[in-house]
Amino acid sequence: MLLRLFLIASLTAGLAIATSEASALTLVSLSAKLKSPTAIAFRPGNLNPVIAEQGGRIVTLRQGKLIVLADLSDRVGQQGGEQGLLGIAYHPQYRENGFVYIDYTDAAGDTQIVRLQRGRYDRLLKASATTVLSIRQPYANHNGGQLTFGPDGLLYIGMGDGGASGDPANRAQSTNTLLGKVLRIDVDGGNPYAIPATNPFVAGGGLPEIWAIGLRNPWRFSFDRKLGALWLADVGEHAREEVNRLPKAAPALPNFGWNAWEGDLPYVPHPTPGTLIEPLAVYDHDVGCSIIGGYVYRGKAIPKLRGRYVFGDWCNGQLWTMTSANPMRTDTGLRIAHLSTFGQDDSGELYLASTDGRLFSLRP
Repeated sequence: MLLRLFLIASLTAGLAIATSEASALTLVSLSAKLKSPTAIAFRPGNLNPVIAEQGGRIVTLRQGKLIVLADLSDRVGQQGGEQGLLGIAYHPQYRENGFVYIDYTDAAGDTQIVRLQRGRYDRLLKASATTVLSIRQPYANHNGGQLTFGPDGLLYIGMGDGGASGDPANRAQSTNTLLGKVLRIDVDGGNPYAIPATNPFVAGGGLPEIWAIGLRNPWRFSFDRKLGALWLADVGEHAREEVNRLPKAAPALPNFGWNAWEGDLPYVPHPTPGTLIEPLAVYDHDVGCSIIGGYVYRGKAIPKLRGRYVFGDWCNGQLWTMTSANPMRTDTGLRIAHLSTFGQDDSGELYLASTDGRLFSLRP
């Protein structure tokens, strides 16, 4: 523990904000008519953003107009402020198989991972809905919601610790629950899925869907499309927000520390199985209070931004960048009130949305 504290103290000391590079970046408004957008996705080969709205609609923006691809509001429950339609991911072979995966909480508040099939004009057929995974939620908050396909073609699912305060049942560290985890499944290898052979508990000792443990609420994470590294932002409790990075060659059982740790601070000290992952960067709640994970920029429109991780905070709307070699928050000078999510298109350009219904693209 002393070694961890020494390492983190050294890291945190270098986290003063670097000089703003605001002149290199602008926000271009694309729409102000969304309804509490929670996730942005892109159909392979199509640069029109697809947006999941918390209430249950899936819409796309085409030539400045919003087009509804599916309305699932009759299936989506939203009794709590963190519930609703929370995630969407297009299968990498969408153009061939037409599969789309969504993450939502139902009327009972439980998480449903569901596969939908494409219909005419890329609309999604409600009658095709197939439940892939159902996860009981004990409380109305910390539902996670991230869905993304990794470089390995597997589906990664972000699950929060189940809610309440402080993870009272220690779900994040337990290997007998799917809560507080990143799950990894093979949706092409079975019906509705298979367990990847390299998952840590494929042979027993824990639930086989588990890939990483020790998370409070990994609202958004992404893979660097060039290096394959995972960048994961975990929302903190009372003191710390954190950015984590796992290289493509990740350890067998990554453990992000919650609730033994909140970022770099001890929370409820107890043993942490697997490989404890030190956060790459943290910031206090006098800076922000709810981190929104983004992407490593790999586009062409903003050369100075290439290779930098772009992320922000819901509470103050600030946008920052950083690199793994120099995890110092660089202030972009840009602000988006109630920033809720990021998206990345096929060309590597970035998009952002806010809970008050606005959609932006990031440009020079």
